[in-house]
Amino acid sequence: MADRGNRGNRGGGSRGGDRGRGGGRGRGGDRGDYGGGRGRGGYDRGDYGGGRGRGGDRGDYGGGRGRGGDYGGGRGGGDRGGFRGGFSGFRGDGPRGGRGGGRGGRRDASPGISKVYDGAVPPPDAQITQLENQIVARQSASLATITKQMAAMSVKGKGGKLPARPAFGTQGKPVVLWANYFRINVNKDSFFKYTFDVKKRSRKPTSSKQESEQGGKAASKPAGDAPESDEPDQGREVKGRALFFAIKAALAKLLAQDKTLVAATEFKSQLITLKKIDLTENPLEVEVPKDEGGDLIDTYLVQFHGPADIDVGDMKKYLTSMIDAPGTADEISFPRYPEVVDALNIILGYGPRSDFHKTATVGSSRFFPLGNDKVIEQLTQNWRALTAARGYFQSARLATGRTLLNVNVTHGVFSLAGRLTEIFDSLGLKAAYQDKSQGWKLRAFAKFLPKTRVWVTMKTSEGKTFRRSKSIRSLASSFEIKVKGRGMAHPPKFDGGMEYAGPKNVQFWMDGDKGKGGRYVTVFDYFRQKYNITPGDYPLLDVGTEQKPFNYVPAEMIEIQPGQSVKAALTMEETTAMLDFACRSPYSNALSISTASRKVLGLDDAALGKFGVSVDKQLLTVQGRILKAPTVSYNGIGTDGRPKNADVSPQNGSWNMRAVRVLKSGTKIQRWCWVNVSTPRQRPFLVDGSVVDQFGEFLVNMGIAINKSPIPPKTQHVTLDVNDSETDKTLHRMFTWLEEQKIDLMVFILAEKDSTGLYSKIKAFGDCGYGIHTSCLVGRNFAKASPAYFANVGLKINLKAGGTNHKLREESSLVKEGKSMIVGYDVTHPTNMPIKKGNEPPSLVGFVSSIDRDLGQWPALAWEQTSKQEMVTERLADVFKTRLDTWRDHNKGQLPDSIIIYRDGVSEGQFSQVLDQELPSIREACRLKYQARSQPKLTILVSVKRHQTRFYPTSTNDMSNSGNVINGTVVDRGVTLARYWDFFLTAHEALKGTARPAHYTVLLDEIFRPRFGTKAADELERLTHDLCYLYGRATKAVSICPPAYYADIVCERARAHRPDKFGERDSDGKSGGNAGSKKPEEQYRKIPAEVHEKLRNSMYYI
Repeated sequence: MADRGNRGNRGGGSRGGDRGRGGGRGRGGDRGDYGGGRGRGGYDRGDYGGGRGRGGDRGDYGGGRGRGGDYGGGRGGGDRGGFRGGFSGFRGDGPRGGRGGGRGGRRDASPGISKVYDGAVPPPDAQITQLENQIVARQSASLATITKQMAAMSVKGKGGKLPARPAFGTQGKPVVLWANYFRINVNKDSFFKYTFDVKKRSRKPTSSKQESEQGGKAASKPAGDAPESDEPDQGREVKGRALFFAIKAALAKLLAQDKTLVAATEFKSQLITLKKIDLTENPLEVEVPKDEGGDLIDTYLVQFHGPADIDVGDMKKYLTSMIDAPGTADEISFPRYPEVVDALNIILGYGPRSDFHKTATVGSSRFFPLGNDKVIEQLTQNWRALTAARGYFQSARLATGRTLLNVNVTHGVFSLAGRLTEIFDSLGLKAAYQDKSQGWKLRAFAKFLPKTRVWVTMKTSEGKTFRRSKSIRSLASSFEIKVKGRGMAHPPKFDGGMEYAGPKNVQFWMDGDKGKGGRYVTVFDYFRQKYNITPGDYPLLDVGTEQKPFNYVPAEMIEIQPGQSVKAALTMEETTAMLDFACRSPYSNALSISTASRKVLGLDDAALGKFGVSVDKQLLTVQGRILKAPTVSYNGIGTDGRPKNADVSPQNGSWNMRAVRVLKSGTKIQRWCWVNVSTPRQRPFLVDGSVVDQFGEFLVNMGIAINKSPIPPKTQHVTLDVNDSETDKTLHRMFTWLEEQKIDLMVFILAEKDSTGLYSKIKAFGDCGYGIHTSCLVGRNFAKASPAYFANVGLKINLKAGGTNHKLREESSLVKEGKSMIVGYDVTHPTNMPIKKGNEPPSLVGFVSSIDRDLGQWPALAWEQTSKQEMVTERLADVFKTRLDTWRDHNKGQLPDSIIIYRDGVSEGQFSQVLDQELPSIREACRLKYQARSQPKLTILVSVKRHQTRFYPTSTNDMSNSGNVINGTVVDRGVTLARYWDFFLTAHEALKGTARPAHYTVLLDEIFRPRFGTKAADELERLTHDLCYLYGRATKAVSICPPAYYADIVCERARAHRPDKFGERDSDGKSGGNAGSKKPEEQYRKIPAEVHEKLRNSMYYI
């Protein structure tokens, strides 16, 4: 979900932060004895090393793929690993040109990982360090009073103000790091903020009428625009480019009236000035040309409201003291001074926003250079009109004693830009008949065309050429004629068999003179005869509207406008290309930030100086510490063959399982089975039963309680197709047989990784329909019988069965006592999918909790709530009660004394909502379960990965093999507010790209400060760091602590359980679901979305 942008999402190894990559397709396959139809493969993201392992999971024995990187906002720049060799200072060349990145762009080559800069590293600002120490010392002195107040709140509904930082951490090796922040200097003490709204008034023709060169209805009557009313258009929202030009014209008019005016806007609704504006005329009437080179004028009314005073001086005083008047609203508000920060962001972003020909702006803080400065890479592997672009994120942030500008490299997905004929030629696309390869290529190409802005070349009646901005409705298709052409007297005609027709294959009705008579003409003949244009054999574009479709234009007349961001769920091939493009070394990113970003973002522009704002040229250095890795414990094998304790010391955040066994086995898997699965498009890859037997023996040797020999399958191979209704019947028959055979675990061996939805279907049947654990493996990997692969799968199987794979030798005292329950929960929202208003898929909540001191088992629950709703309210109390019951069942009837909660994915603006809306539900659950007994102490932390803070080493002595900071690096000062308790932790080893730390903020603390006093920060950082080594399916430390990580995986599995709401649609427009028949023997149970009661208290989601 932070900037959830982000999501998406598949990455290998530890791509700076984490996801596993999807799969491909194959061909062929016959049906097995279960019956059933054709299918398209599937895989278990947690069962065969292709899963969502957030820090990357591959040790010598175990670990799958990591969970991909930072897509910086939408689906932007991936943090994946990096370089060997740090940088200190940023001299030398900027990004160098490399292989072409797509039309007119360039792709810069990353420096080698051994590149080291030998300049001097400035120490962290001594004055800031001194101020931080003074503020925290004052807070530490009042710690006793604060903890008493917090203890008193433990029976209340809300948490009040956020807890003060008790101290800075002291544990670990000190290290100086670069941070991707510049200092902002603000010499003014106040700004003024106006808000405004824009309404369209009228369109005034200044000379001749304009005529469109297009077919369909417009071509039948090539006439000018009808006169419009002089009254404001009250029902039509002004947005997009029209809003931009209206605001720009209004600002120009204000500046013409007062040449001393200094103003900045975000071109939406706000204006920042240094003085009050003389608004004698309000609303302000402005005129904007409708077209480039055209004669029509649009008139807008811009109504200003305000101004509001923005007190910058008060913010500056606070940053140097961190003192609020007791009992004031400011004392509990967070984030601090949002109106000042917003004003600074508007001022800093005004420059790059002002010229959309040079810079594409996405959201409030991402800027992508266009023209000669662009760095792009085409994503046309699947014939979709997409491209990846590199840009920069910027956002003002408050820190102790200063205001900072956070700048990061980001990546986004955009529509291909340029002449449409050239794009068609580059992809080899022509007009297409049905059921041909060109047809499905064009279907893929057309997917993201609707609403794409284009320039359409037109002429006036006098022959003057101009360009009009239009939106593409679709490619001209025969399917559209069938749907939208119903009821028309003279609908367009397509040649027989044409799906995406060219100009010669489409006829439209053209009225005769004075509306009498008429005839059908081809689009080709119309444009050749009337405008002396000879269209080629390219698909036609429909630039009409939903109300007036079939406004056909040849490709020769269309140019796709640049800088149009696309929210796209990328395919496997596109994701691979995107991640490769986004994967850059830390040095490369830092160098781009300190050089190229300043030009793109205009950080050195004189316009900033007019506001009294300047941005330092050098990145900050901050103080960090490298925490010691904990020792992990397994069961070993003594000389007498009996189990014994075996400790393993991680190196570089990872370890192996040589000569050790899992710590505890789960419930014995008495009966298990397997089957090969392929789809009609895949060549079957059949794994021999001897490999399966070898796998069973390997699991036994790992210490997993399982019969080494599987039950012989009813058939060794089955072909499945998610788009065939027979597939549901086949799976029902298969799982019914498994149920009759009392199978505990079913292993599906897939010919290839799945990207079709079969994985989701298998999981829905196993997890929800029949309560049978399933593991999906890739046959080619499984057949190699690699110990690493076998062990990776074995770790997940043991967790499903209730086992514990490893623990820590020396736990935190809170964990060692066995009286602390740890909870993690997350909410994910529907993203990157077509959503119709009123039919939005629900948001999903994933909730996990520990059940014992080893922290090896984390049973889960998932449920739905209102779409796009982040706060968990309705079921939280009931779910929390069930988790307390589960803890009591595993701890001799005792409830926990302390509960530590990691709440994932909440933005800073929602911190107070967690305390106001979610905490009361948690308190209520505890009140009901503990009754007269003492209530448990609570600590709530928010964990965030979707942020833009990055750290870089300043010395090769403190650098990982990939050029990143050493795993275990923690930063709690320099870029934070000393008043609040937060820290950045890079627990994992990023194998490629730039490591992304997790950011933890304490919202409520009734545990650490009362118990540990000034050592509370060290204890919390240690616990959080240690937890990252307890991710059960890996032999690596992961990038975010398992409670939050597991909760995210639970949400992903919940999506898989709801293919009707989140899955791909079948070709007939229906979602894959439960097939039925009128025959009694063909009636099968309904597959629910809730997990089967047999698996409900297990780690089914792994």
